[in-house]
Amino acid sequence: MTHWMCTTCGYHLQIAAPPNKCPSCEQSCVFNNVTCYRPGCEEQIDPVLMGNTLKLLKGVSAPGTQMEPTQPSSPKSALPSEDIQVVDILSGLLEEQRRRFKSLGAVENYDADRAIFTEGAEARKLYIVEKGQVALTAQLVKGKRLPISIINPGYAFGWSALVTPYRYTATATAVFKARVLVFQREALLSLMHANPLLGLTVMQNIASTVASRLRTVEMVLAGMLR
Repeated sequence: MTHWMCTTCGYHLQIAAPPNKCPSCEQSCVFNNVTCYRPGCEEQIDPVLMGNTLKLLKGVSAPGTQMEPTQPSSPKSALPSEDIQVVDILSGLLEEQRRRFKSLGAVENYDADRAIFTEGAEARKLYIVEKGQVALTAQLVKGKRLPISIINPGYAFGWSALVTPYRYTATATAVFKARVLVFQREALLSLMHANPLLGLTVMQNIASTVASRLRTVEMVLAGMLR
């Protein structure tokens, strides 16, 4: 079966022919065939093609571009909405634990192409995408940037706020107009210290997220090197 990747959001699916509309970003976008046809890796994802496709994603700045942090386009609201069905960082928590976690959040809105935070800055906040998409990129040599991941609704980013030395390891930029839930580091750490089982579950989910994104980076680097 052929591997396809959306050139707008990076969504991957394995199907005979790509759909007219992406199931993830819901855009009528182009799908790249990222299937490997070389001997020994037939029907697998080709890291070279995957890396080239990720470099085309909207929201990833061109080489040499420096993205500066900007303020949210609208002020925070008091509480997050309840329309997120899947939240990866809260997987495995009881409903009461989820409510306690989400009660600490506030909402921020960002216009397309606006930086939410920059690589190397102090990590004071954890984020969950509520609507829109967020691109994560990392700085390489000579001003070039490496695309890491596209964060869809229900998924967290900015996990460095919970891990020493509390420095963001990537730059986060709104791909389209985005609404995100924002959690202050001190409030989350206090909640996790007071509820060790909740804290353990959250940190296990973060470890799983980090491992997944490292694998993506490996594949992108393999594609760039080849």
